[in-house]
Amino acid sequence: MTYNLNIREEELKNKIAEYYFWIYDNTQIIGNIDFCVSMHKNESLEQESLLWAEAKKGKSNIYKSFVQLILTIGKSRTFDKYLPPSYLGAFDAEKIAFIPYNDIHEIFYLNDFNWNVTPSNHKSKEFKLLYKKVKNVLDKNTLIFYYEKDEKELKKFIKNNFVIGKFGITKTQIDKNNFMIIYNKWLETIKSSIAVNWDIAKKNGIIDGDFYLADLLFERKIICYFKNKKIRTK
Repeated sequence: MTYNLNIREEELKNKIAEYYFWIYDNTQIIGNIDFCVSMHKNESLEQESLLWAEAKKGKSNIYKSFVQLILTIGKSRTFDKYLPPSYLGAFDAEKIAFIPYNDIHEIFYLNDFNWNVTPSNHKSKEFKLLYKKVKNVLDKNTLIFYYEKDEKELKKFIKNNFVIGKFGITKTQIDKNNFMIIYNKWLETIKSSIAVNWDIAKKNGIIDGDFYLADLLFERKIICYFKNKKIRTK
């Protein structure tokens, strides 16, 4: 598939959604993110994102697109409001690229970094600093597909990887902003798998929140691992 380099960004997003991601839900609006791919409602208990992506018309610099996406996510702290996807992406009328969210998630917790800059300002010191920091990561881990020459490989990649829980575990640092969001997800996906009589436990002063906190502190890191639906009860 090839696209006219002069088509508008919104048209390009519609065409990419229709041609490559037609079996998924592309209608969700996640913060200020350009493009979101998630499972259909009848395939998941909730709309769990598989991809958050930056879109550009014509031809673009993939590195800059990823940095702009990261700045957009970091500025709004989108990961505090929604569970992060398996992949971040960037695409234009020529190509599309993916990078596992886990490979860059620590960037969002940099100390002394001003996330309030305008993401589209490529001349800001924050943009340049982040560009330099993520370039090595992107060079090593980014998967780039050109629509015209890599169409079969791209479709195969999407089919094999855009499945809930397929690509390992998405890591999310829990803080005061997203604590309840993650807790509700824990209740939904993990609590029912714990072999505990909750009525008896409650009479003894034990509540589900105790298990939640124990799970978080198990490895002495406030990181949640939900997508593989594993629990730790030792």
